[in-house]
Amino acid sequence: MNSGWSQTWDEHADLFVARNWQECPSEKKKAWHLPNKFAYFQAGETALRVGIVASAAIPREEELLLAGVMWGNRLSNGAKTVIYFVAPDFSPFFLEAMGKIGGVLNTRAVYWRERLTPSLYLVPEQRTGGGDYPTLGELRPSWRTWGQGLNPVARQQLEVVRAYFAGIEGIRCVMKAQQIAFLWGHLEIAEIVRRGKKFELGTKAKWEKDPELMGLWQKAGWVEASGHLNQEFCHSVDKIIIQLRGLKERGLLKARELLDCWLYQSAGVVSTLWGRAWEWPWLPAERGHNWVTVLGQWHYFTANGQMSIVLPVLERPMAEASLSLILAVVLEKSALLSAVTDDEGRRLEWDGRVQWLTLPEWEQDLRRWHCWLKAPEQFPIWVLPEGWQKERLENLSGSFSP
Repeated sequence: MNSGWSQTWDEHADLFVARNWQECPSEKKKAWHLPNKFAYFQAGETALRVGIVASAAIPREEELLLAGVMWGNRLSNGAKTVIYFVAPDFSPFFLEAMGKIGGVLNTRAVYWRERLTPSLYLVPEQRTGGGDYPTLGELRPSWRTWGQGLNPVARQQLEVVRAYFAGIEGIRCVMKAQQIAFLWGHLEIAEIVRRGKKFELGTKAKWEKDPELMGLWQKAGWVEASGHLNQEFCHSVDKIIIQLRGLKERGLLKARELLDCWLYQSAGVVSTLWGRAWEWPWLPAERGHNWVTVLGQWHYFTANGQMSIVLPVLERPMAEASLSLILAVVLEKSALLSAVTDDEGRRLEWDGRVQWLTLPEWEQDLRRWHCWLKAPEQFPIWVLPEGWQKERLENLSGSFSP
């Protein structure tokens, strides 16, 4: 962390709307649960509070956004407050997400260039130019395109594998360039891996805590002369699915595993509220495009040409909400949703909302976020009932009408 921030503020006094900065001591940062990796400063008067959140390194932007909002909330006490974010760089999505913050908070971004004079540069409030937004994703391959690099025999065998898993209720497949994963909820049960012009098929159960069971279930799969998959592999898949269904019935799945399972299956009121589950079709275009990977962990639904997006918030609600603001901008400003279609090829339209689906104990934290947003209706809050693990999502309470 930069120990010379105070001098930097004094050298650029004309950039800020306040002077005489005081740094927040470490014991207060801890007591107020402020992210410790940033430096916090305050100035201003009773009618106008001013704060700075500074990072000497390029930060995780959802953490920086949350830190700024939490610091502003501490300073404001209901008064108008300006928060400056200071960092070496910001993504265009972060800068747009700042514009979603409202209420008594006003946010500004400042570039810090350590080796330049002056070293601080205020980012203009009105940013324009969609060219700043990179191409983030590339479409996942289809079964047809995935098989194009295989030899003719392997392509026929791939179709046998596809048909086998398509016949098992509750199983979904996730396509990648060199791999096809078969999942129950988000727990992987088998995978295909490309090997040159052929492929290998095998079961997977890394989620199983019993190493003996995991070893017993580990089976390779292949297409026999009969045109069917070998019985050893099929029996192993059956045992894995029976185990998972048993864990579900006995309430032994983790909360997120169970919720993902019901959401992917559009169980209970999910289909009534949002429609059928829809698979996220994108892979990162480049290694650094982590936004696309994280968005793939959200849930998407379609009904009558309308797309709905659901974010389960079962832990770290403040951080999850902060990240969802930035990712909502990614969806708004990138081309990821510009030409997507449903399973029938119909164009899908997204209404711009991200549904926060949370536990009763986290509802108040998310409501606090609503107080800091210009348009809280963009992030409706849905609360799981007490004992939801046994109710198949038959009842949800919402803060805003869908």
